[in-house]
Amino acid sequence: VTLMSGVTAFACGQSGWFAIDRAQVLWQGGGTRPVPQRVADDVASACIGDSADYYIRRDGTLWVQGLAHRGQYGDGKLAATAGFVNTAQDAVAVKAHTGHALYLSRSGVAMGTGGNRFGPLGAHGLGDKADRWGRVFDGARAIATGSRHSVAIRADGSLWAWGEGFGIEPRRVLDGVTAVAAGNAATIAL
Repeated sequence: VTLMSGVTAFACGQSGWFAIDRAQVLWQGGGTRPVPQRVADDVASACIGDSADYYIRRDGTLWVQGLAHRGQYGDGKLAATAGFVNTAQDAVAVKAHTGHALYLSRSGVAMGTGGNRFGPLGAHGLGDKADRWGRVFDGARAIATGSRHSVAIRADGSLWAWGEGFGIEPRRVLDGVTAVAAGNAATIAL
């Protein structure tokens, strides 16, 4: 089934799917939205998390909507909002998973918020949750997060990991990495 044409990027997950078209318009479909709805203009990237959805405009503003009970908004809110809310100003990438999220700042800092029982946000809010964006890792050029762990690639191609199975402090686990993805209990690196 063709859901949309002219798509340049997409993301999907529990709440449905996002698609960014050639004009950089963000569309959302699935779940309670059988017909795609226009969400925002001038969008650079988007991510569907297990409990909250995120997108970044070309100006670096980060927007979120969904559950907030674990601090997923990063602005202190612990209750969901009816629409998308701007919560950061300097984002270039965002990744989300089970109750938490990471965004990558223009300066290469991985910032995290949300649930952190197993350490996917490092020491930031460890044991419960971080309801505000906090510094997790410096010097990143790419990020990914799974259910209980997170990873980052530095400019030198080194892959760093933290959270369940790796420890709270980020540690170097591989060299020569160009891309990475993380899931429930696995990480795949190219």
